[in-house]
Amino acid sequence: MSKAPPDRDIGLGTAYERLAIYRRLARWFEGGVATAAEGPVDGFAGIGGLHLLPLARRGCRVTVCASDARALDAVAAAYRHAGALDRLTLFQGERLPDERFDLVLDFNGLPHVENWRAHLGMLAARARELVVFVTYPFSYGAFVSRALSLLERGPRAPRQYQHETTLASRLVPELERLGRIRERAWVDCPWWPDLFVQPGATLAQELRDRLHLRLPAPSPRFVYPADSFPYGGDPPSELVRALGRHPAFDDSVVAPVFAHHRAYRVLVD
Repeated sequence: MSKAPPDRDIGLGTAYERLAIYRRLARWFEGGVATAAEGPVDGFAGIGGLHLLPLARRGCRVTVCASDARALDAVAAAYRHAGALDRLTLFQGERLPDERFDLVLDFNGLPHVENWRAHLGMLAARARELVVFVTYPFSYGAFVSRALSLLERGPRAPRQYQHETTLASRLVPELERLGRIRERAWVDCPWWPDLFVQPGATLAQELRDRLHLRLPAPSPRFVYPADSFPYGGDPPSELVRALGRHPAFDDSVVAPVFAHHRAYRVLVD
C-alpha cells in the first residue's frame, strides 16, 4: 500500500517555505488571475496542492489535480477552513484536465515523474502562464546534505537536488521551447540549510533515521492539520514570532547561497 500523502504541515522550515512561496506568487500575480491549476504531482514537504489557496481567496477559480483521493481530501479540508471551497475544483487523475488555465503551477514535481519533458509539455499545453519551482542544487545546504549522505548506511535515496531539472542548462532550454521566460526568482532563503526531509517528516526525524541515531523521537512543533490550515488568513501568532527571530535572504544579493528553490515564470506560446 502506498504511503498516505501528508495531511498536515510540520515544522518551522515547512512553514517558512510555505509562506515564501505565497509571497512570491503574490508579487508575480498581484493583479490576480481568473483561473489557475496545480498538480498532479507536488514535491512539497507538507500538504500538497495548496500553493494557489491565497489566489483562490482573492477570487481565482482553482483546479487541483492529484492521483490520490486522500491528497484531494486534504486540499478540500484546507479550502473549506479558509472559506474558499466554492472556488475549488478537485480532479483525480495522472494529468490535468484538458482545458486552458490562466496559470498552471508545478512545485518540484519534475523529479517525481517518469518523463519530465513530456510532463512539462502537458502542463504548458494547459497554461497561458506556467510557473515552475525546482530545487536549487548549489546552496550551501545542498553541499551539507551531500556531506551527510557519506555517513548514511545502506542504499542512499536520491535527493531532489540530484535531478537534472535542477540544472538551468537542462531546464531553461525546455522552458524556452515552450514560451518566453518572463521572470526568475530565488525562493525560500532562510539561514538554515535545506536537508531535504521526506514529506510529513521533521528535520530531527530525518537526521535520526538517515544516520541511524538512537535518540528519542522529538515532539514536533508548528503542526498545522488540513482541517485547521492557518494560511487562509493571517499566519498564527506563534509562527510569526518564531519566524521574526530568524534572518531571511530571499531578496538579497546573497540569496543564491541560501536559496532552497529557483522559480521560473513562463509566458506560454
